[in-house]
Amino acid sequence: MSALPSTRTVQSFTRTYEVDVFLSYGHIDNQEDWVTQFHSRLQTRLQELLGTEDLVVWRDPKLAGNDCYDDLLRDKVSHSAVFISVLSPRYTQSDSCRKELDWFVEATQRTGGLRVDTKSRLIKVTKTRLSEEMVPANFQDTLGFQFYETDPQNQEIFHEFDAGRGMPRFIQFHEQCDRLAQAVERMLRKMRQSPSSKPASGRTVFLARTSSDLEPRRAAIRSELTDRGHNVLPADPLPDSGPEMKAAAELLLAKSDISVHLFGLSYGVIPEQETRSFGELQYELAIAQRQRPGFHQLIWIPEDLRNPEERQQAFLNQLRESGDQTAAHRADLFQTSFESFKEGLLDVLSRKPEAPPPSPGLKSKAVYLLCNQSDLRRDPLDKIKAFLRSRGHPVELPPFDGTPEELRELEDELIGDTDAALIYYGTAKDAWVIAKRKNLRKVLGTRASGRNYARALYLCTPRDDKKADYLSVPDHLFLEPEPQGFPPLLVLGDCGDFEPGKLDAFLNLIEKEP
Repeated sequence: MSALPSTRTVQSFTRTYEVDVFLSYGHIDNQEDWVTQFHSRLQTRLQELLGTEDLVVWRDPKLAGNDCYDDLLRDKVSHSAVFISVLSPRYTQSDSCRKELDWFVEATQRTGGLRVDTKSRLIKVTKTRLSEEMVPANFQDTLGFQFYETDPQNQEIFHEFDAGRGMPRFIQFHEQCDRLAQAVERMLRKMRQSPSSKPASGRTVFLARTSSDLEPRRAAIRSELTDRGHNVLPADPLPDSGPEMKAAAELLLAKSDISVHLFGLSYGVIPEQETRSFGELQYELAIAQRQRPGFHQLIWIPEDLRNPEERQQAFLNQLRESGDQTAAHRADLFQTSFESFKEGLLDVLSRKPEAPPPSPGLKSKAVYLLCNQSDLRRDPLDKIKAFLRSRGHPVELPPFDGTPEELRELEDELIGDTDAALIYYGTAKDAWVIAKRKNLRKVLGTRASGRNYARALYLCTPRDDKKADYLSVPDHLFLEPEPQGFPPLLVLGDCGDFEPGKLDAFLNLIEKEP
């Protein structure tokens, strides 16, 4: 076995897989310990990024030419979350490497499939330059990392990255290992299933990007919260562009119950087209959420912090000066040890979430937000959902897993359990929209209160001729056939970007006095 030596029993990060990362390679490629050094660096960096030593990166040591028995090797491959092949001329000619690859592909059919979202669990690390026809067909459309560079003076010559510290191309080796580790870390987090003891439903936490000196602390918090069943955002790094970062962070904060901000010695990186750091910008964006019922903002400054950068010192002073005012707005400033801060964070997370009270004189109304599965993760839909919830209206989304009969029955029940329906018309076909309109009228026609049920259609990008027909109706009211006494369907949006004002007519309908 080749997981790095340890004095404690190490379990996998993903829990449901015995091995987190399986390294497949040809033994010739490790004659100068290249694979050994690669294994060591990848495992160390992954532990740093994941914030835990619970990680299994496994390879067959191939000591003295004696490979592991096939049954043991196949068992390891078959119970691996991610499979990394170190491609080289020897790898492409090796029957044993081919067997490992085939075993993994076969096993994925029983362990959730070859892809996680759009990413393949197969990752190629090309150590030595290969012609395209030499690369195994399994690696088409897979994530790849090149550990060599072509000589700029002579395209026929290439130089492999050196695994030994102090060697000419060690820096390139080190940087490419880091890129690979970040990609694997994101995949492992998506594949992880927490123990059965985790809460039935966790809270959503926005864990703000911090400066490099506190990144290990941030990773430790992410790991612990994930392990406890909480949803930690962002799942992927925020954009480097300032405007894009702020838009993404604002959307994620609107989905979150708590934001966590760690501030240390360094002021941190400043996004493109901005003059302030990621940390300061995220802090200010979270302030806007404080007025939202149930939202908390938690800030940590190490109690033993000494000699921060000049600009960071000024920002920390600002935080401390406003600390006595933040409690009224559900923000807590901790200047404690890291362990004490974690205890405070876990205490906040353990409290029962505050039910958002309706606005004065306003009765909360449950909204059924109908959407096609292809639109489920689109930003405009997320913004609509977050906005309605910020107004105190519970939002239900349609089910997608089940037999056609089960899905129809569940949809009918959801219509009966809610007070209004908003059909999101994005990438869905017009036939889907018509079917949803008809089913709403059919179900509501069987209920005495059906005519009081608010119905609206929201037009989002992309614009097409079918949507243009809805846009042409007078006063945004679409008269449907067989009205059965129902009010017209309210048409909202203009096939452009979402803005809260585009829901005004719908809100006026559901928030009016009964």
